[in-house]
Amino acid sequence: MISQTKPTSRALFLGFGLFVVCCMAIGIARGRQSTNTAHQLPTGRTVAPVGQQDDVGSFPANMALSPDGRWLAVTDTGFRQYLSIVDAQSGQRVSQLAFNGRTNGLYYGLAWAPTLQQDGSRLLYASCGALDRVAVLSVDAYGVVHDTGRVLEDPSSLPKEAGNARPNFEAGIALSSDGSKLYVAHNESSLYTNFKGSVSILDTRTGKRLGEVTTAGFPYAVVAITAGPNADKRLYVSSEMGGVVSDIDVSDPEHPKVLHEIPTGDHPIALLLNPAQDRLFVANASSDSVSLVDTSTDRVLQTLSLRGKNGLPGITPTGLALDPQSMRLYVSLGDLDAVAVIHLQHDHMALAGMVPAGWYPTAVCVANGRLYVANAKGDGTPVPNGEPRGPNGEWGHYIENILEGTVQVMPVPDEQQLASLTRKVEELDRMQNQQPLPPTGIKHVIYIIKENRTYDQVLGDLPEGNGDPKLCIFGRAVTPNQHALAERFVLLDNFYCAGEVSADGWNWSTAGMANEYVERNVPYNYSGRGRDYDFEGEVNGVPVDRMGLPNVAAPPNGYLWDAAQRAHITYRNYGFFVSFDNSHTPDGKPILSVNQPVETALVNHTDVNFMRFDTNYADSEAYRIYNCPAPTQLLAFGANKAPDRIMEWKREFDQFVKNGDLPALEMVRIMRDHTAGTRPGVPTPSAMVADNDYAVGQIVEAVSHSPYWKSTAIFIVEDDAQNGYDHVDCHRSTAYVISPYIRAHSVDHHFYNTDSILHTIEELLGLKPMCLYDAMAPVIRDFSAKPDNSAPYTAILPAKTIIAQINRRTAYGAQESERMDFSHADCAPPDELNAIIWRSVKGAKAPLPPIRHSLSIAFRRDDDDD
Repeated sequence: MISQTKPTSRALFLGFGLFVVCCMAIGIARGRQSTNTAHQLPTGRTVAPVGQQDDVGSFPANMALSPDGRWLAVTDTGFRQYLSIVDAQSGQRVSQLAFNGRTNGLYYGLAWAPTLQQDGSRLLYASCGALDRVAVLSVDAYGVVHDTGRVLEDPSSLPKEAGNARPNFEAGIALSSDGSKLYVAHNESSLYTNFKGSVSILDTRTGKRLGEVTTAGFPYAVVAITAGPNADKRLYVSSEMGGVVSDIDVSDPEHPKVLHEIPTGDHPIALLLNPAQDRLFVANASSDSVSLVDTSTDRVLQTLSLRGKNGLPGITPTGLALDPQSMRLYVSLGDLDAVAVIHLQHDHMALAGMVPAGWYPTAVCVANGRLYVANAKGDGTPVPNGEPRGPNGEWGHYIENILEGTVQVMPVPDEQQLASLTRKVEELDRMQNQQPLPPTGIKHVIYIIKENRTYDQVLGDLPEGNGDPKLCIFGRAVTPNQHALAERFVLLDNFYCAGEVSADGWNWSTAGMANEYVERNVPYNYSGRGRDYDFEGEVNGVPVDRMGLPNVAAPPNGYLWDAAQRAHITYRNYGFFVSFDNSHTPDGKPILSVNQPVETALVNHTDVNFMRFDTNYADSEAYRIYNCPAPTQLLAFGANKAPDRIMEWKREFDQFVKNGDLPALEMVRIMRDHTAGTRPGVPTPSAMVADNDYAVGQIVEAVSHSPYWKSTAIFIVEDDAQNGYDHVDCHRSTAYVISPYIRAHSVDHHFYNTDSILHTIEELLGLKPMCLYDAMAPVIRDFSAKPDNSAPYTAILPAKTIIAQINRRTAYGAQESERMDFSHADCAPPDELNAIIWRSVKGAKAPLPPIRHSLSIAFRRDDDDD
């Protein structure tokens, strides 16, 4: 391996699959000035970051300033991971070290050695997540980062049976005053650890683990007392699951012990000591607050809420920084896309203003009169259409691989400038001009979530909308019901999924947002580096809420069913947040059987005979009507031997009609439009999408022929657009709003997103908003006060030639599909699966269309004239 590198503009490959790119040392400046152009995000928010931007890879999660204030280290947790070095004097990126591939990775933790080495370089430690090690790097006098070839191994002692929960998962790290000891938080918890976390103490010279201590669950950030009477005796560690900061006695490294657990707020994820180290600042991500702790007593002196008068969550403080005079505290706000500036005086915090940031800021730093902000998803600039992204197209098409994080740098604003920037944030965050819903007779909502299709893939052939017929692979012949419903009720051609993939998409679709644990871990998990699928109510495969434990992935204000429960309205669940498998304790005792609700609020409100996600089970009756089941198809499920999802749903619906007690809210998951690629022996992608389409039609038919038709609205969305092909933006998707109160043959070009659907449901049912996102989202405009569009609907059966299609072993991508995992949503590689689906329709040699991230092209102000 190469142990030393000199400044150069070309890539130098180093050990462990790493390479370094050195930029500024020969005058290559990568920074670009922000244009101050406002860009609307799929989340509905608008960003216009100020200052210079520099690309640093996928989802930068943390930054650390060197002790001498010369260099700023940046670490990623997304698909393309880099350790970047930024010149803290000029604001330009100097060098990068890549940690790519499934056997390499980074995860949040950064720690600079307190002193220089003999050659003038400084050691830098970086945690490596599920690899259970800490990389030892060095940064030379030119800012070039080198791989030393050393790692500090910190292996888990859990058995192989722990599966994805086995790694310790190295996260936050901190050094002792002399750099001889490294404190490492293990950001993983499971039944095998009784949902506790731990912190290890490593000898940086020998690599030996000196000691380990148990903490509250999912410990994340770490700071060490390195000055004063408690130097090298005290350590503070935050716990995402426990809502506490642990004060740990490390005076005896072989026998560390927790002295106190300090409750600060929900999901404390960032810690910062003041220069005197007598005060500790804590960012509580899900409580939207900052706490100030006296380290001599561990007493919380103040907790400052950053929420507005409405008290709604959706701010998400993620990072902390002090100015040199300790007069200002800067707080990155992930979901507000801004940085808060807090005035400090005599142990009192007061909000002074805001600075516009990019998309989902995760960390902040102040150095040499400049403010640095890490924006996990970039500066909001649309990614243009064209060939696969990146050098020589190596990034490909996949959304999680294309989104490029940035470091934003600007001069520290004075008070006058801060006032101006605050007004800009307020303008960007203003409540959108909303057309209120007219009074209707709607008392019932059926909310249907499907899987992973873009607008152009399904409705791109409709001339009334902004579609591209060339990208339409599931057109009218495959989806006759979705076409007919869009034409009869309302065609929404400017609708966007707020999430990128199913993991965050299901949180956005049911809660209006995703918390910081989900946002950070989804790209890490989808890159194949580790983590379990913790994003639909189960954490490391167990239903924590049913066990009375906090769900680390839960949104701050709960889910839609929690809102219904709080409002005391009736609700019924079909397939949302149910267990994928049987769960057991490590000694084999059963916890919960398959297909049971994993959320307590869904118990006794869930039809456990309605099949969960499973592509081998039909959505509709189409196969029975044509008598053409696939060879691998599951022909019956549940106590009622239902042959498909719709028959089980309709069994209960008919009983509700008979009894006159239809719930106010029904949530239905029909998911076969996900497809199973071209796996041999299963229906083709077109057949599965057609089956799913007929299920949509059957639900509308049943409701429209019932006495509940004139009091019901049906909303249908995809959980995400999953990087499908769309000529506007890869977040753009289909959405359907079906009710006698929808004006007939409407075509609506206004911007809407997932939260628009939730907000409209909330308005109709009298539910309070769950967070800022749904509260601010525009409601669907196309309702009228009278049910004039009330003719019953008859479902359209797709042709047998489509429904009966079965994948053969000679199909394009059949072998690849056979190796894919379709047991859960998105277990199969989405980019590869999309290519297979495209070529299953267009032909094996059909070129793949480009992926577009260009939402602003379709942006329309909500106060535009209709």
